[in-house]
Amino acid sequence: MLQPDEKKKLERDFAEAEASVRLEGLTPSENFYAVKARMIAGEISFEEGQEEILAWHRTKNSAVA
Repeated sequence: MLQPDEKKKLERDFAEAEASVRLEGLTPSENFYAVKARMIAGEISFEEGQEEILAWHRTKNSAVA
């Protein structure tokens, strides 16, 4: 379970990541939102979430290494 201050920081970090993606003219995937929810709920760690997002993108785009 995340502490309230950790949860707020993670929510801010996700908001920045989403804004960055949108500035690039892209839309975050449903996978992004699903992983985000699990991370904010404290179900998975940042590292686990990061790997899940990268793994999903690897299946969609061979340019992601």
